[in-house]
Amino acid sequence: MPSLDLDIVPALSRALDEDALVLHFQPEVDLASGAVVGMEALLRWQHPQRGLLWPADFLAVADGAGLMPALGWWVLEHCAAELESWRPLPPTVDGAHRQLWVNISGSQLLEPGFVDRVAELVHECALPPGVLGIEVTEEALASGSRSAPALLEALRDVGVALAIDDFGSWYSSLGTLGELPLEAVKLDQSFVRGVGSDLEGDSIVSSVIELAHAHGVRVVAEGVESWSEGARLCELGCDRALGYLFSGPQRAEQARLMLAHGTGWQGAGRVPQPRDRRTLHRL
Repeated sequence: MPSLDLDIVPALSRALDEDALVLHFQPEVDLASGAVVGMEALLRWQHPQRGLLWPADFLAVADGAGLMPALGWWVLEHCAAELESWRPLPPTVDGAHRQLWVNISGSQLLEPGFVDRVAELVHECALPPGVLGIEVTEEALASGSRSAPALLEALRDVGVALAIDDFGSWYSSLGTLGELPLEAVKLDQSFVRGVGSDLEGDSIVSSVIELAHAHGVRVVAEGVESWSEGARLCELGCDRALGYLFSGPQRAEQARLMLAHGTGWQGAGRVPQPRDRRTLHRL
């Protein structure tokens, strides 16, 4: 481990103890209605000397130092508190609950007592079923392949929504979609990059969407950046998306405003017009 990495371990430990980490939130948009229907939580660290650090700057260090479980629980507990702050927001058009998605590492998923502790958190914060969502990667599922299905079933039973993150980036799990209690798959942005300009890419995305829908699983496209990508995903039947086309990660106060008022994507598979661009820019 590089000396610079070793140097930040004590500071990261203090940040945890002093509650000095920060959560940002990126909106998840319903492609058909244009509504901001949820958020994905993203961890940041306001380092006293190096400024705002992203997960790639410190998670590997945290893992090597054994801090990942503590970091994971910090995020989950603060996300539950954030969900409590959403209660005064006006209801959505269709009355559905807004969701907050949290990334969980494979090691935390397999941690003894993980499900019980999540159940306690859901109960203490009186969270309605499905508002707290947990995302796990295909790699994490592979590392705990024997116990992962039972763990996911148990999490669903305590009221947590479940999704596979970065779908398609590790190994082919299309055949397991019907075997896991999933609400959504989050399509890896490497597939999104080719959509609308690559017939093979369109075919892959279309196949994933069709199979996921056949199993009652929603498809969310990650990393959508261009108007052509968003429009083509609409045409292919993708349900939701997130990315810089709509908004980058926001601090909690701005995220709540977006949930209350944010809409701008017109959906219906049409190419967004310049007036849509102005509306989205205000989100």
